[in-house]
Amino acid sequence: MDVVSQGLSVGVVSLICDSCRARLRPKCPKCGIRRKLYEVDNGALMCYRCRDNIKYYCTGCDVELTGKEKTLCPLCSAKRLNKIRKHQNALSLNTLGSRKLFIEFVNWLEKTRNSFDAAHKQNRYILFFQTIEPFPNDWYLTLGFLKQVDGGYLRRSAMPRQFLESKGVVFDERLLVAAMDLRTIDMNRAILEETRPSALQYAILEYVSLRKSQLEEGNIKARTLRFETSAMKSLIAHDRWAKSPQKALESLLREAPGLRASIFKFVSFTRENTNLGISMPSLNAENGVVASLKRYLKKPSSRNFRLYTFFALDYFHDFYLPRNAHIQIKEVGDGLEVTFKSHTYWVPSPTRILKERRY
Repeated sequence: MDVVSQGLSVGVVSLICDSCRARLRPKCPKCGIRRKLYEVDNGALMCYRCRDNIKYYCTGCDVELTGKEKTLCPLCSAKRLNKIRKHQNALSLNTLGSRKLFIEFVNWLEKTRNSFDAAHKQNRYILFFQTIEPFPNDWYLTLGFLKQVDGGYLRRSAMPRQFLESKGVVFDERLLVAAMDLRTIDMNRAILEETRPSALQYAILEYVSLRKSQLEEGNIKARTLRFETSAMKSLIAHDRWAKSPQKALESLLREAPGLRASIFKFVSFTRENTNLGISMPSLNAENGVVASLKRYLKKPSSRNFRLYTFFALDYFHDFYLPRNAHIQIKEVGDGLEVTFKSHTYWVPSPTRILKERRY
């Protein structure tokens, strides 16, 4: 809570804080800093530093200071802040090896980026070093350890990964993808477990438990279960306002028809093992092409463009293709020429519709 007082020095009778008072002060026409101004002999207004030609020099590098600084320049201030934070953050780690690694990381960050980035961004990375602290030195080769690390730290562009790679660490991309799948499965499962109890939630948790066992036995891939749990998470979200699980399923597939394959096995499971009474809605090509077109018009992207193309083939040519089929798309005039295994089909182009809407 800020202390307030009357702002008489800036011509305000009301109670204001120091921050607001500073913003109300005029800018010095010579240095551009907001300060109280004084009249000089020629009638001009200046701050006290410009009026008296007062100069300050950085105590760190002896460069002349400008603006409101009186002791340290911005660079020396960043270096000082970086040093303080580096040692404070290192103390949050329990082992000397981890502290040394974190300090080495901050030094690398300062060298490869700059002191400002190192000072202001190092706080976001301390959790990564706290996570890997109890791990063995070769933790990056073990799927169980990789899935415990936030995936944001392991992207190619992430600073922790670049730092470790500069030290000779080589990440296995296949392991990283598998870890991402398992991490997403665990997060989806946690969300599903925390959802309001219902017959649909019980059926989903039972199905996920079954599929998790199949995953551990090697009968399904982690990527498959990841897609399924994501689809069921979306189904639960629709069930919150739908009148029934069947209505929720129909609404979900109208909004995201691409989830049909991921939700199919769960629906089959409920028909055989529960009394939910849900079934897959019939695949309506017209509804599919309309929904995919609306999605593309709302959010143009290559993914939505491709999805529209598949539904357009189904609607205009009664030609259904799996969504991972390899097709070639070429825009010709107002339409698209879609080629699959030497056969070419024409469908209307969604980009033409988008352009017409803009004009």
